Amino acid sequence: MSIYAYCLLRLPLEETWPILNGVGQHPVFPFRAGKYAMLLSRLERNFPFTPRSIVEHAQIVARAFEDHTVLPMRFGTFFNSEKQIEQLIRENREELLETFCRLRGKAEMRMKVTVSPVPLPVSSEDQAVQKPPRKSGFSANDIPEGVDLPVDAATREFAAQITTLMREIFHPAAEQVSCRRLHTGELVVDCAHLVETQRVIGYQRLLPLAEEHIKECTLRMTGPWPPYHFLPSAIRLPSYSLRPLTRKAAAVMR
Repeated sequence: MSIYAYCLLRLPLEETWPILNGVGQHPVFPFRAGKYAMLLSRLERNFPFTPRSIVEHAQIVARAFEDHTVLPMRFGTFFNSEKQIEQLIRENREELLETFCRLRGKAEMRMKVTVSPVPLPVSSEDQAVQKPPRKSGFSANDIPEGVDLPVDAATREFAAQITTLMREIFHPAAEQVSCRRLHTGELVVDCAHLVETQRVIGYQRLLPLAEEHIKECTLRMTGPWPPYHFLPSAIRLPSYSLRPLTRKAAAVMR
């Protein structure tokens, strides 16, 4: 039986871990490797993951995040043995230490900005708001529902302007940003902000200010979350198991 991983944390030897059930109601236990502990369940690699499994995985990470700095493992991460986990920690000891220090006392806040229609950046010569030109050879009607449209340079520039304004309003310690255009033509800018835990309430109170400055957009704030977007490469991989998720489960993860 393989080992399914939830997250890595620093767990003192004198601290016990509560009895919890994780994916598929399998018991969760800590595997200690020096100062670190990986929360695990014994799970077959061919376990039939469902959308509920994603929720169960996130609940364990969130429970650990209540009292500890955690490095979440991606949903679907398996190890062959405890020895493989020890090797991962040993070979990446310095990077893990730096990451724990950087993330200590911080949480992730997420802002989703949805813009429709997508305007071009406004120039000094033309103040009119326009839609970016479509590339020849396709239209939104050609793209199946649920499949993103290509993002052209003008749209990326406009998304960068939104990102800069969000940074000036919220002042995150770090950020990860992505943008995409939905099949409907809407632009979605996803901002993950790393914020000191003591600043979370103040961060949340800045939402009306952001809505005032970013007009004709829909803003959605969520968090605080564990720092999913600010992990070292050693924790980002390995990621999902080789067996593909069901279409429904993959949609929930997006």
